[in-house]
Amino acid sequence: MSIQYNAAVIDHFEHPRNAGQLLRGPETVEGVAGSIAQGVMFALTARIVAGRIEDVRYEVFGCPHCVAAGSWLTERLIGADRADLENWSWREVADVMAVPAEKRGRLLILEDAVRALASAWPNCT
Repeated sequence: MSIQYNAAVIDHFEHPRNAGQLLRGPETVEGVAGSIAQGVMFALTARIVAGRIEDVRYEVFGCPHCVAAGSWLTERLIGADRADLENWSWREVADVMAVPAEKRGRLLILEDAVRALASAWPNCT
């Protein structure tokens, strides 16, 4: 079986944006979901200023779709507020990245990391 990747996956996999993590501080929150043992893990760190995400980074263990999805998501989270995180759906990135059905469960773990980031939000305000 040969997996075909669309242009968005290739671009974000070959040139990931916002990889790594932010230094911990009073304005920084973290959301983690999954595990290496499960085959996929996402960790998001974000700096919250005036009720919005000013900066965000991600770390991922997973397939090219996961790496690309994390990169793509971080670009969209700049300027987001807590409600945006609580309402974000994995389906958005699945559509953009044309993630095959058999890999979409991994994006649910990304959604869990976004929800964990939202849950951590009060710790910085």
